[in-house]
Formats: sequence, C-alpha cells, structure tokens
Amino acid sequence: MAKPRTLTDAVGLLRRCRLLDDPAVEGVAARADAGDLAGLTADALFDRLAADGTLTSFQSRQLAAGRWRGLVLRQYHLLDRLGSGGSGRVFLGEHVGLGRKVAVKVLTLDAADDPTARGRLVREARAAAALDHPYIVRVFDLDADANPPYLVMEYVDGVSLQAAVAVSGTFRAEAAALVGRQVALGLQHAWERGLVHRDVKPANLLIDRAGRMRILDLGIVRGDFDDGLTAGDGRREILGTVDYLAPEQAVDSSAVDCRADVYGLGATLYFLLAGHPPFADVPPAARLRRKLEADPEPIRRLRPDVPAALSDVIAAMTARHPRHRPRTPAAAARALAPFAVPIDGFPDDLFAAARTHRTGTGAGTGTAPAIAAVTPLSGVANRSSVLPGLPDIPPPAPTVRFAVMTPRVPRPKPRRARREAVVVWGTFAVVVAALTLLAWAVGR
Repeated sequence: MAKPRTLTDAVGLLRRCRLLDDPAVEGVAARADAGDLAGLTADALFDRLAADGTLTSFQSRQLAAGRWRGLVLRQYHLLDRLGSGGSGRVFLGEHVGLGRKVAVKVLTLDAADDPTARGRLVREARAAAALDHPYIVRVFDLDADANPPYLVMEYVDGVSLQAAVAVSGTFRAEAAALVGRQVALGLQHAWERGLVHRDVKPANLLIDRAGRMRILDLGIVRGDFDDGLTAGDGRREILGTVDYLAPEQAVDSSAVDCRADVYGLGATLYFLLAGHPPFADVPPAARLRRKLEADPEPIRRLRPDVPAALSDVIAAMTARHPRHRPRTPAAAARALAPFAVPIDGFPDDLFAAARTHRTGTGAGTGTAPAIAAVTPLSGVANRSSVLPGLPDIPPPAPTVRFAVMTPRVPRPKPRRARREAVVVWGTFAVVVAALTLLAWAVGR
C-alpha cells in the first residue's frame, strides 16, 4: 500500500491493520473529526500513538511506511523485529488473549512460495515439538498454510553467546563450563529422542537473566523423520557452519551422530574462552581442509588461566576423529561438571556490561539494536526492544550449504621453472646430437 499522507489515510490504515480494537480506532477517528488532531500528518499521528503506548515504535514505523499487512497473525500481534535472514524474519510477538510474549518466525514472501522453505519450517516445528527440556526453546504454534507461514516459539529475555562475547569479552573458565554443561544436557535430551542438531554454535545458544541456557534453531536438525529437505539437491553437499561443524559433517552430514554436536559445543566453548573459533588464523577458504587434517590448538596456550584439565576436556570435545571425543553429550556434561562452579555476578555482569556500553556510547532515544535475543535466523545479529539503545552486534558465521570437498587441482609449475627445464633439456639434446655426430665422423 502507498504511504499514508493525511489523517483520513492514517485512520483507514488503523482499521485495516486490526492492531487496535474497534472502540480504540473509532476514538481516534472521532478526535480527528472533532479537530483535536488538526494539523497532524499521518506520520505525526502514528508517532503520537507510539508515544502514548497505543502502538509500539515498530508498529508506528511500519504503518507510517504503509506496511500494515502481517502485523497481525491470527491471535498474535507483532511488536518488534528481532532479526532477519535469507528466508525469513523473527519478530517479538504477543498473544492477544493471554498477553504472553512470544517469538514469531515468519517466512519472507519469496520463501513462502518455496515448498522446500515451507517444508523446513514444518520439520523444525516437528523436531522442537518432540522435545521438552528446560534448556531447549519450546515451540507453541505453527501455521504452515498462512500467507506467509509462521512458527511461534518461546520468547527468551536473554543474550546469545555470540553477542555476549562481542559486548562483554571472553568468559571465565567457570562460566564457560557452566553454560557448556547445560547445553550438553539439552543436546543429550535431543539425542535420546533421535535428533542431532548439526548447527551448535554461539549464535544458536541463549543465556537468560537467570543464567539458564536455551538451544535454538532446529532448522537443519537430523532425525528419523528426515525427508530430504536438508540433503541437498542430488550433489554431495552438507549443511552447517564451517567454524563449528564437526570434520565428519564435512564428509557426510547425513550420517553424523551426537558426537558432531559435541564437537560444535566444544568449538563454542573455545570461542567463549578465546574470543574466536578454532582455526581462526587459517583463511576461510582453507579452514575446512585444515579442520579435516588437524586438531585445534589447545585452548590453554591461548588462555593460560584455564585449568589444564578443562583444556583437555575441550580438546577431547573438538578432536578431529569422533572416536576420540566423549561418546555422548551426557559424557561431555559429566566431564565439564567439576569446572561448572557458580560465580558471583554471573550472568548479571553480561547485562551490566551491555548497559555500561550503552552509557559510554551516548545512545540517543528511539528503538536501536540490542543484544537481547530470540531464536535468531542463522547469520543474523540479534535485535530486540528489551534493552534499547545498545550497539550493533557483529553477525555470526552463517549456516551455509556448500560442496563437501574442493577437488584437488595439481599445482602449475612456475614460469621460471618451466623456462629452466626447457633450457636444460634443450642443452642436453644438443650435446647428445653433437656426440652422435662426432662418433659417426670418427667411425668413417
């Protein structure tokens, strides 16, 4: 729809979007007719409704731009935009009847017409619905037939581990072990129900204000219900995030077991302690091959304050060969338990650091990026109005689909070497010819 210009346009848009009930809309219309709103443009009206709490800032901006479709999805009102990716967007929503905050993943219009994208949304919902664990985000609702389709999930007032490190810096060893043990227990629950996450990474792990972890994004989960939606298009392809996927997942992602998730968790702990994933010093194009050839550098070499025994646990979790890792996430949780010691001020210090950063930047008013996160789409920085005014968070490495291996190509010889070879062989041929001619002459 075109951008509204007049008060009449704005009132008409309020009626169509259904964000307000009829009495509220008619109240605005009556004030406009009575002249109480005389002189206001459509933009000014929406700003006023946001200022008095009738609309959220996000809703006001969308209506001012003429984008009203999709702000109401059945019984859910969209309050803010949390993140976006190639195939969809995540919004903070509210159940109208219950007043409960939720996270709503909505497919883009292009993805909504793609049967594969719809199918993956359904399989994600099915996988999450099969799980019931305090360390895994719960799914409440799905409407795959809506236009566009959407998935409703638990809203978590927290921060992703990716964003936490970006704002607060690396974790203490005890804090890393605390969050790692919780994630391991959640992954064990998934494994016991036949699921392998296959994309365990800092961006897909949230910590809330009480210090409880949540595992997100089951979009490429492997399970007994696999239907080919994550198996590529006939070529040998894999799904995953290069910095965190297990080496065997780069060979055949359809055959991995829970030890691939153990590797992803180990690489995440490495990130929490070092500030970067393993093999960060290797160029991205060569990182996968390096991962197939070697184990990561021990974390203790980068962080001497990390206990040697914990460094050994992380080294085992990120071992190149699956047989050298803990056999299950539960085994990894047991190995991390001795180091998972409660710390005074954790995780409050994560959110305090965010507030301090905000004060230092002199952030202005209005809705701004934040670190509070909810089920982000892969490769998307998390945004929320829970902690307004915080800095942009660098996006994590995206979940990608790529060819398993790059064919080995023989190295071409340098031009100088080729020229020298020509000279040497040419000289040798001339000498042989001369000796042959001399022998023939002497023989006569």
